[in-house]
Amino acid sequence: MAHSFQLGNPVKLVSLSILPCLIFLPSAYASSVFQKDLERAFATSVILTDSDVFTVGFHDFDPNEWFNLEQENIGTSESLSLRKQIAVSTLPYTFELDDDTEKNRQQITVKLSALQADQEVSIGNVTVSDNHREVVVTGYVDISNTSQLNDKWSVKATIGNHVSYYHSQFNYLGNTLDPYRDQLDGVYVNTYAWAYIVEPSIALRFEQPQNWGRWKLSSSWHYFNGVGWGEANNGDVGRPEGWYLAHEAKLFYDVTRWGNSVSSMYTSIRRVDLGGDTSHPFGTQHYYETSLGWLITPWFKSSWIENVGVGLTINYGSSLRGGSLVLFFNQD
Repeated sequence: MAHSFQLGNPVKLVSLSILPCLIFLPSAYASSVFQKDLERAFATSVILTDSDVFTVGFHDFDPNEWFNLEQENIGTSESLSLRKQIAVSTLPYTFELDDDTEKNRQQITVKLSALQADQEVSIGNVTVSDNHREVVVTGYVDISNTSQLNDKWSVKATIGNHVSYYHSQFNYLGNTLDPYRDQLDGVYVNTYAWAYIVEPSIALRFEQPQNWGRWKLSSSWHYFNGVGWGEANNGDVGRPEGWYLAHEAKLFYDVTRWGNSVSSMYTSIRRVDLGGDTSHPFGTQHYYETSLGWLITPWFKSSWIENVGVGLTINYGSSLRGGSLVLFFNQD
């Protein structure tokens, strides 16, 4: 199984526009509102760090400006600004277990990821905005079994485990919230939380080799449920829960061969359906992504590198709609 290694700027985690409300609302209701935001923050990290359902690039752009279009569903100045407020880094590695057979293949994947979001918070008529930085760092491990039904069809079952740490750093650069620091610090801002999330998934895949390359179809179902704890919200962190479905078609067209190296054109289109704590941060119950890129396999034998390449991806229909330039690594 190959993954993409991605770095770049792609949903606000905890929306601090609710801070004035949290201060004056009854404490039980304010705690419930903030708990839901924390659950959604952890759910957002599950989606954004899964390169099979959301693609992050190293440079974001508005496709309407590049291609002279007028389609709000593929990008606006607001969604482009939102993509630039969030940075995602993911480093995965997959290795095979020794007892693989021809029809069944077991693998273990480990992944370290970091999600960072920066917000400028303006409350009232202020000349200087406060700054809020949130970071979610996640360690992930899964074990999977792929059953080869025949030479084209396979089914993959996976049990994934996320251990995530959320940290909030709020800088009071203005003076509006200064009188309320004692109520905010350690509860809503300048605080931390943990979550442990279990994510079972199952995927059905079809691959058809051709004399010019290959094409693939896949459909996967993911459900996750977890438990949270920590200092934030006086320990009422909640239970992140959600699901998502991903349907994708990929095509690899071999262009030329230089010795042992093969260059190919790569294109894909996917639809992702969201539910539970995942749909609200993305502002939709489903979105689409399409990618186009150029891949090249190494001219030397390597168990680490299958291919590298560059390309672009366009997200359609979510709050993060827009385009990104992408670095592809081990795209399968």
